[in-house]
Amino acid sequence: MSVLDKLKVIDGGERQRGYDPVRVRRRKLAEGLADQLKLLEAQADGGTYQKVSVRRQRDLESDELRTTEDRRAVSPWWWVNDEGLVHFALRYGSARLKVKGGQDTLVLSTLGDLRQLLPPLRQEVLAGSLDAALAEAASGLQARFTPRKGAKS
Repeated sequence: MSVLDKLKVIDGGERQRGYDPVRVRRRKLAEGLADQLKLLEAQADGGTYQKVSVRRQRDLESDELRTTEDRRAVSPWWWVNDEGLVHFALRYGSARLKVKGGQDTLVLSTLGDLRQLLPPLRQEVLAGSLDAALAEAASGLQARFTPRKGAKS
C-alpha cells in the first residue's frame, strides 16, 4: 500500500496570488484570537504571555545578519464584570467588531467558556463569516487617518 493511497488528493486549481485585503483581515483577526487563547492558557497556569516576533537585522559595523527577538505584551480582549460574567469583544486594531445585530460584546459565564469558544470562533473567522464586520471596522479605521500634505490621491 502506497502512502498516497492513505491521503486525500484533490485538484488544487491555481494558487492565489497578489494582495487580497479580505484574506489579510481574516488572518490578522485569526492570529489575534490565537494570541487571546494563549494568553488565557498562560493566565490559567499562573504565568504571562508575550508575543514574540523574530526578525533579522544587519549589524552595520560587521555587516553580519543577526536574528533578534522582539517581545510584546498582549492585552486581553475580555474583562470580568461585578457579577462575575466574562465580557469579550473582538478587536480589529483598535476597533471593536460589530458581531451580531450591531452589538460588539459577547457575554459568557466563565473564562473556561471563553477558552472553549475561541477555537471555533477562529475557524468561523477563517471561513469568512465575519468579513462584513471586518470590512466595516477596516474602513472606519482607515477614515481616521489623515493624508499627508502633498500626497497624491
